[in-house]
Amino acid sequence: MKKSVLVAGLFALAVAGWILSGQFESHDGKANASGPTIAAADAAATAPKEEIPLVRTQTFIAQPRVRDVALRGRTEASRWVDLKAETTGRVAAVPTRKGSRVRAGDVLIELSMENREARLAEARALVQQRELEHSATVQLNERGVRPQTKVAEAFALLESARARQREIEIDISNTKVRAPFNGVVETRPVEIGDIVNRGTIIARVIDQDPFLVVGQISERDVAFVKPGDPGRARLASGEVVEGKIRFIATTADERTRTFRLELEVPARSTVFRDGITADIFLAADRQMAHRITPAFLTLNDAGELGVRALVDGSTVKFYPVRILDDTGDGMWIAGLPESLEIIVVGQEFARDGGKARAAKVGTP
Repeated sequence: MKKSVLVAGLFALAVAGWILSGQFESHDGKANASGPTIAAADAAATAPKEEIPLVRTQTFIAQPRVRDVALRGRTEASRWVDLKAETTGRVAAVPTRKGSRVRAGDVLIELSMENREARLAEARALVQQRELEHSATVQLNERGVRPQTKVAEAFALLESARARQREIEIDISNTKVRAPFNGVVETRPVEIGDIVNRGTIIARVIDQDPFLVVGQISERDVAFVKPGDPGRARLASGEVVEGKIRFIATTADERTRTFRLELEVPARSTVFRDGITADIFLAADRQMAHRITPAFLTLNDAGELGVRALVDGSTVKFYPVRILDDTGDGMWIAGLPESLEIIVVGQEFARDGGKARAAKVGTP
């Protein structure tokens, strides 16, 4: 009996020891499992944080950019005319010289009257006679003595006499050749005593105000300009004049595929000469753009040309750009917001979408 009780007690103690040993092993396993996690957390806490790069930025604001189209041209009179004699006669007077400035209506050449005054007096007398005859015929017709056909015949004779008188008066007025507009007498090939016939050129008058600067614009640029647009021209003398486009041809020259363009310039500021070489500059392309230093440009991973900028004060963003012009004082680019904080130093350390700290340089 005592022996069995002793065995049972020993068995109970063994079971209890076995149970207790399993619990301790479980606790030790849990501790061992959580050990690496705690170690990793400690390592992360002690590891150095990623450093945010420091860059320099500069705020750029878009400006109006006008692209000039340059043409080679020459000056030209806006209009000129060769005056021709409209009647025959001998030159009696030449009131103007070559190079003289004249106003519309001024007499340039005067032909002798010859027998024109006598023929005019004869025509006037004939008109008076026909008027009396027509009046008498009308009165007789009203009395029934003359038929209506006689009245018509008398009226026709009267109108013929009047036409003859007007013809002589016009011929007399044509003995004085007048300037058709304000201008300069460029040539005057006749002198006093010369006999001129109808159609003989007796003078050339050139209109100097305004004058034209004429050039040929290419088919690539013609779509960017229109009549009324401003332009300027630099003459061979170095003088710069300003005007407006008066005319652009609708048909291109078959050989050069260019279009005639006329820039109208007031002549108040210069002495006009026809045929002077000139360079014409037209404002062809107007848009908002930024002027930057080429060193600010960079490439993204796709090989696009652009700039890196900071948005919201700390986020790096790449903006592709389009180059408009490269001048001596900078490069003009398009495709950016109106105002942008561009990274000017440290672009190579800034990642798209990453963060950066800014040290501002200023605004150009």
